[in-house]
Amino acid sequence: MALVEQALAGHPGVLDAAVTSAGGGVGVVGVGVVAVLGEMCTALEVREDLRTVMTAAGHEAEPAVLPVARIPERPIGPVEEIAGPSGVSRYEPPGSELEASLASRLAGLLGLPRVGVLDDFVELGGDSLTAVTFLHALQEAYDAPLSVVELFSAGTVREIAELLAGRLAASSQVV
Repeated sequence: MALVEQALAGHPGVLDAAVTSAGGGVGVVGVGVVAVLGEMCTALEVREDLRTVMTAAGHEAEPAVLPVARIPERPIGPVEEIAGPSGVSRYEPPGSELEASLASRLAGLLGLPRVGVLDDFVELGGDSLTAVTFLHALQEAYDAPLSVVELFSAGTVREIAELLAGRLAASSQVV
């Protein structure tokens, strides 16, 4: 944990962070990081940097990074609560029909068994080609265009759904 905290403290893109771990009997099997990131920093970048530092130190724990606007004041709990049992997904099921539709379409495109509303498009493996395919499917289904920049800026299924819902509401008001 001290190694991770030290690496985060020296990371130029991390403004603030909290670290938790999940033990596996003989040692740490996962490291969860809740981090406030700078504008030019991504959770994927921080996770890869932590993985490099940990591997160099002989640790095999898999880091999971959850970007937040501010660090929670209450204890954040074990890594399973932050990043799911795999240490990658922060699965939260869709709460609306639109979120369910987007999550299902994205899971199908990425070949994943499920996608939650807090899962980030890029962290799940989304790239520009997948983005264009996904956006085309959304245009066909909802007749509400979104740009690649909007998709990457929104990131999570929940934020994409909110953006699309706003676009749909605006287009229904125009007569």
